[in-house]
Order: sequence, then structure tokens, then C-alpha cells
Amino acid sequence: MRFLNRNSTVPVAVLLLTMLAVPTSDARGMTPSQSGVALGIYEPSLPQDFSKLDSYEQRTGRQLSIVHWYAQWGGWKSAFDVSDLEAVAARGSIPLITWEPWTGVPQSPPDPNWSLRASVLSGRSDAYIESWARGLAAYGGPVLLRFAHEMNNQPVYPWAVGNNDNTASDYVAAWDYVRATFARFHADNVQWVWNPNTMGDATPASYVATYQSLYPGDDAVDWLGLDIFNTGPNLDWGRPRWQTFGQALAAPYAAVTSVSDKPLILPEVGSTETGGSKAAWISQALGSELPQFPRVRALVWFDVNKEQPWNLDSSGPALQAWLNGLSQSG
Repeated sequence: MRFLNRNSTVPVAVLLLTMLAVPTSDARGMTPSQSGVALGIYEPSLPQDFSKLDSYEQRTGRQLSIVHWYAQWGGWKSAFDVSDLEAVAARGSIPLITWEPWTGVPQSPPDPNWSLRASVLSGRSDAYIESWARGLAAYGGPVLLRFAHEMNNQPVYPWAVGNNDNTASDYVAAWDYVRATFARFHADNVQWVWNPNTMGDATPASYVATYQSLYPGDDAVDWLGLDIFNTGPNLDWGRPRWQTFGQALAAPYAAVTSVSDKPLILPEVGSTETGGSKAAWISQALGSELPQFPRVRALVWFDVNKEQPWNLDSSGPALQAWLNGLSQSG
């Protein structure tokens, strides 16, 4: 691990805040963008295959600060595996794990066996939660853990409020339940990312009220999170039109930063190719727009062709815009 000795006596929270807040690349290998924002990637082969990340880094001479993957309680990467964390740390990057209580297979309606009450608050998953808490505590290195994200305005996830009779109170209780387990195992190296969903054209008052109802409190959260997508006109996630990065982020940013003064990470960022120039979108996001949102300390690209071609290599100009942004970072 090039950037952190796991036996360091410096609190991990301080180290992470330092590494993701510095305005220039430092000896620990962190690579902020021009605006001082750390950059990262989610790519479906992670953390098994780093070849795509290697390509980005080799072509720019810069390291990515964050490597993101998903771990589903009943599916992909279910079991805690310290080798995944060690592989990322060996690159000089910080792991970001989205930890999802379900199988990863969407159902309509969502599977009630994975409701918050059934899967968490009942105690059914205690042994499983403890296995991760124990493993992460023993690992000791810095880890960003995003538990049960997009818990609002999300028809697919079985833990989301409104699905399977989940309530906002259930969500906060489940968050506290999991956090208490990790506390028992002294997994103080884990940084918790609380990540509500965006709400399209909802009013500012609706945004704030929703986020406030779901927030577990500053004592239980280390990072705020938001997922920001420019869907274009062909995908309706509440705003079926082309938006700049700043336009997509403005309303949820204002709401979430009014709820807490914690630092903000964007674990999923993507743009379609339909309706405008994706290359220009990326260039402007990493260049002139990010400084307008000073609470954002990290941006992670959602590098996958899914509902839209979010993948960076959806076109040559889009990929080059990302590579230019990464190469100019620091």
C-alpha cells in the first residue's frame, strides 16, 4: 500500500479527508482534477480485472484516486474478500464499495425477502453483516462503504422507501443497525457514504424534506453522495432532456448540502451521447463546472453501457475528453 500504512496512528477519517481534499497530486498517489476533485471509475469487471483502468492511467500518466465496485448481499461479490481491497490499495487507490442488500436481480414488484425489515432489522443477516465488519476491521486500510444507496425515488431496489412497505424510519433504523454492528468490531477505517437518489424536476422543498427524512445524522455518516446522470431525451428519470453537469447537479446539491455539512462524493456520474456533445459535457464538467460546487470532493465515472451509453468509450471524442481531464488533473 503506497499511500497509507495500515498501522498508522493517524485517524483514517482525517487521512481520507486530506487525500480527497488536496488541490494537487501528493506523495500518496491521489489525483485530483483541475478543481481539486479526486477522480475515480466504476467499470463492470472491477475488482477482478484492472485492464481498462490500466489503459486510462498509462495513456495519461495519472492514477485514478478511487476504484468502485458493487457487492450484493445475495449475489456478485457477496463474500468479504480482502484480496480485492489489497489489489486496489496496491495501485495507490481507495476502494469504494456499494454494498447492496439484495441478489442484484431486479424483480417487479421488488422481492419482499429483501425489505429492510426482513433482511436487516429482523436479524436475519446478522452473521453476514458481522463477517464484513470483522473483515474490514482486520483489513484496516481506508474504505468508502456506500450502504443501500438511492433509497428514495427508486422503483427497483427492495430496500427503497415505498417498496415492500419500507418507510424512511425503517431506512434510518437499518442504517443505524448496520453501523452499530461495525462499531462493535471497531471497523473505524470504514467511511460511510449516505447516497439518496435525485428526484428529477421535484421542487426544492420536496428535495429537502425527502433528504432530511432519510438522513441518519452526522454522527452516523462520513460522506454525502449523489448520482448524477445526463439522460438526454430518450430516458425518463424525471428530466428527459439534455442537461449540463451543472444543471443536473444543482437541485440535489442544494438540498443535500442543506441537510449536512459533510463532504460530498459523486459515486456514479454519466452522460448519454444523445441530445448534445458528450465530449463537451465531460470537458465542461471536469473543467469549469466542478468549481461551482465546492463541497464535491470526488467524482466517479459510471463506465458502463447500460440504460444509455454511459461508457467513456461510447465515442472517440468522449473518451479523449475524459483522458484529457485525467491527464490535466493535479
